[in-house]
Formats: sequence, C-alpha cells, structure tokens
Amino acid sequence: MQLTIARVFLPVVVACALLLAGCTAESEPPAPTATTEPAPSPTRTADPELIEGGTAGQNRPYFEFVVEGLLEQNPTPSSAMIVDALAAGGFDKSAMEVTADVTPTGQLADSILFAVQIDGQCLIGQVKGAVLTSQLADVLGTGRCLVGRTLSIDW
Repeated sequence: MQLTIARVFLPVVVACALLLAGCTAESEPPAPTATTEPAPSPTRTADPELIEGGTAGQNRPYFEFVVEGLLEQNPTPSSAMIVDALAAGGFDKSAMEVTADVTPTGQLADSILFAVQIDGQCLIGQVKGAVLTSQLADVLGTGRCLVGRTLSIDW
C-alpha cells in the first residue's frame, strides 16, 4: 500500500516542483556604478638598508636585496662576485664565508653557499639557478656558519 501511494504522489510532486520553478521572476543584474575616484597608485616601498649594529635578522632584508640586485645584473655570479657585492653593500668581509663556484673536477658548481656572521648569528644564502634562498641560523660549534670546505677570502 505504501508503495502504491508513493507511485501516485511522486509524479504529482515532480510536476508541482517544475511548475513552481517556472514561476520565479528573473531579475536583471544591477548595473555597474561609475566611480569618480581614481584608483590608488601603487606606493613604492623604500629599499632596505644596512642597519649598522643591527642583528642578523634585522639585516636579512638588506642581505637579500644586495644579492638579488647582483642576480639581476648577472644570473650566474661567481663566489667572488657575491662576496664583493656584500662587502660593497657594507657587510664585513672578514665575517663572510663562501663555497667554491667550481668543483674539484673543473665543473661549474650547482649552487654557491655564502654566509655573513653577525653577533652569534649567521645570515646564510644560496644561489642556485639564478634564485636566492636565505635563512638565519646560529653559529656552529666550530665558530663558523657553513659546514665543509669554503674559500679563503683573501682578495
């Protein structure tokens, strides 16, 4: 009996739903309103600057800014170019470390690691494929920032 009632009322319910769906009024989307105010122009943020006596964390934006500027000029800089750019930017050359840009077999290195030590912290950068990555780290127990063989920065 319940099955028979469902067979009778199901078509009626579907028909009512279709009729009611056709009765809804279509509304037009509102017309766009004109604005008289000009769009704000993008504001240029100031370039980061070296903070004399600042921490490694405070100087990280400037560290990245200097190296990214170098990468814009030369997407495959040498180790010496990176050190020279950071030194020209005001970082202490005697507090820097850098890995070789050429492997012992004479091939170009896949990446160059470099670091600047500032008050017990290390600003560490890596250039690989014209892309810079950076991080902050504590000085290692060796008193250095990088592990392994680095160049003698004597130029």
